[in-house]
Amino acid sequence: MTQRPPRHDIVPYDHMCSDRSFFFRPDESGSSLGSVEVKEALVYDQYMRGDIDFTGFRVTISLREQAYQAYLSHVGLMLQPELRDRESWDGRLLFRIPSRPFAFPMPRRNSDPWTFGKRVVDPLQVIARFAFDEIEIQRLRDDRGRRVTMGEAACDRDPGWQAPLRLRA
Repeated sequence: MTQRPPRHDIVPYDHMCSDRSFFFRPDESGSSLGSVEVKEALVYDQYMRGDIDFTGFRVTISLREQAYQAYLSHVGLMLQPELRDRESWDGRLLFRIPSRPFAFPMPRRNSDPWTFGKRVVDPLQVIARFAFDEIEIQRLRDDRGRRVTMGEAACDRDPGWQAPLRLRA
């Protein structure tokens, strides 16, 4: 995926609503190095502490156990920086997984997403599902542990970046 998925302007995509989620897990069920599933998911309203009748999406990356352990060793634990420390790594990662392009559908919604009762957007659909045999995982921080911006991440790698983890089946 090289482009950002579409978003409606109607739902308040602010700090109180989460419309995109990411999961990383071990899995031994496939013969490839790993798999990706992109699926519609309900938007979570953190203020109301519940799902609303509006779709976002969830990405789940599954890796074979040995590759998953290499991922955990590479990424490590994210240290919680002090509040005033704007330079320390914030835990962001960049994943590069070869795949064929796929389209994201526009989010589906109820005219009033916060209504209770029967959901209008059900059933949730699978957007894409595929296996892969290579992945690159890049921590967005430099060799001194400072964060690398997304703008810097889009450019060629700086020699000061920490080396990425490259896994192949």
